[in-house]
Amino acid sequence: MAGTAGVSVVRAEKLRPLVANLFKAAGVPPADAETVAEVLVQADLRGVESHGTTRIAGYLSMIKLGLLNPKPNVRLLKETPSTAMLEGDNAFGIVVAKRAMQIAIDKASRSGVACVTARNITHTGLVGFYPMMAARAGMIGFAMNNGPKILPPFGGRTPTLATNPFSVAFPAGKEQPIVLDMATSIVAGGKLRLAAKKGLPIPEQWALDRHGEPTTDPNEAIFHGFLQWAGGYKGFGMATMVEVLGGVLSGGLFGLDVPAMKTFGKEPLITSGFYVAINIDNFMPLAEFTTRVDRLIGHIRSSDKAKGVDQVYVAGEIEHRRTVQRLKEGIPISDVVYRELEGLATEYGVPFGL
Repeated sequence: MAGTAGVSVVRAEKLRPLVANLFKAAGVPPADAETVAEVLVQADLRGVESHGTTRIAGYLSMIKLGLLNPKPNVRLLKETPSTAMLEGDNAFGIVVAKRAMQIAIDKASRSGVACVTARNITHTGLVGFYPMMAARAGMIGFAMNNGPKILPPFGGRTPTLATNPFSVAFPAGKEQPIVLDMATSIVAGGKLRLAAKKGLPIPEQWALDRHGEPTTDPNEAIFHGFLQWAGGYKGFGMATMVEVLGGVLSGGLFGLDVPAMKTFGKEPLITSGFYVAINIDNFMPLAEFTTRVDRLIGHIRSSDKAKGVDQVYVAGEIEHRRTVQRLKEGIPISDVVYRELEGLATEYGVPFGL
């Protein structure tokens, strides 16, 4: 469906089956294909375009090149009443991350708090999706993962860590859940790749070039330079935390042992994750907690506004409003991604139907 210049508007209910059918055609089991489609379209609905359907071509390329196992043997390596360790067998990170969070939720319903690790998986997509599962179950959820070495330690020059995203979600009552979903770098690496795909510059505060100077060229940053840490050494410190919980504790690869990745879909993308669910009822009645969260949200919104600010938002509120709007009006998809999807539908013999 045509939209503004450079953008096509598509309905989520049409986009989701197209995405699932593309992966089914590539040999992905139907249930897993539906899960991947669910998470990718949710990213587009929330406005996290860098982790949405723009990723499909890369995932399909990874399957073709043997870098992503469409039919993995995901194994439970170790289990206690409140913990579990998963071996991902190079599976879709999205599929294993969802399974890991569901295990954490199920265990937390009995033990109060549960933690699950998952190693040797690929890209996990919208990290905020998994804590939101816990929030819908009336729990607090955490998710995080490490990945390819693309950033140097603060003050260093040798790529050692990934953007190491993490997310946390808190259920609310009358309000929507509070959802923090962020990379420990200023932006996720996918935002640079999406800008390069569109032929657009990036803000100069996002990344450095090969000489350590700010750059607006996404390709220079991806292939020769570095992203910058959010908050300088503080972002690096948070990334180290994610590296330990996601990489070290899972028994997966970490630090310099994780292969670097410059071209998404053409090189290995190996990551490991850490997922937590906290059963609020073990601390106080859920209704009391959500009422208190609502009150906190009210405190935040009641702040005197800085000059030029129309409204103060809590984490995840803008994305929720965007989702509501896009479910009604459709998802704006850049023409470059739209054409890419059209070409993939032809290649895999899948009805396009957007």
